[in-house]
Amino acid sequence: MSSDNPLEPVYKAFEVARDSFRVAIRTVREQHEPFIRRTQFVGATLEEAETALEEASRQASDLAVLALFATFERFVIEHLQAANERLATGHPEEYSRKLAEKFKAEVEYWRFDDILDLFKPEVDTNLIGQVKQIKRYRDWIAHRNTDRAVPTQATPATAFEVLSKLIEEIREIHAVPVPVPASVL
Repeated sequence: MSSDNPLEPVYKAFEVARDSFRVAIRTVREQHEPFIRRTQFVGATLEEAETALEEASRQASDLAVLALFATFERFVIEHLQAANERLATGHPEEYSRKLAEKFKAEVEYWRFDDILDLFKPEVDTNLIGQVKQIKRYRDWIAHRNTDRAVPTQATPATAFEVLSKLIEEIREIHAVPVPVPASVL
């Protein structure tokens, strides 16, 4: 993974939280009084404490997927907004400038599935399909519509891996080619 991956801080925070839950479960199991003093675990049964920590861990995983996808979504939208610079330099000038302004302002409100489809000609369609599955799970996490079935769940590790891969492909495919000076040819 490149160090400029916008998802890394979110995923690293999740890993710290996950490890913290592991430490907390061990601490509760061993009943380290100094460490559980002034917490909800004082006087709780081992089963109650483990249940609370397991539920909190599940919530942290879901929130990590939500945060990873929100960060990914922001990256993609900003990538498209930056693409408007190419539109702005088109012909005729005034039309191209207005089109670029409209594009930049309105891309924020497009359906994200439609935005992902813009990348299909160059990016692996299976990868885009995986991203859409993660999005469906993210949407379910955000809205918890109990009238709908729970979509395929995505772990934070899977979301990080898939979304990072698409970020890398977008950066690679959409990098503006640097012209080679004629003197080099």
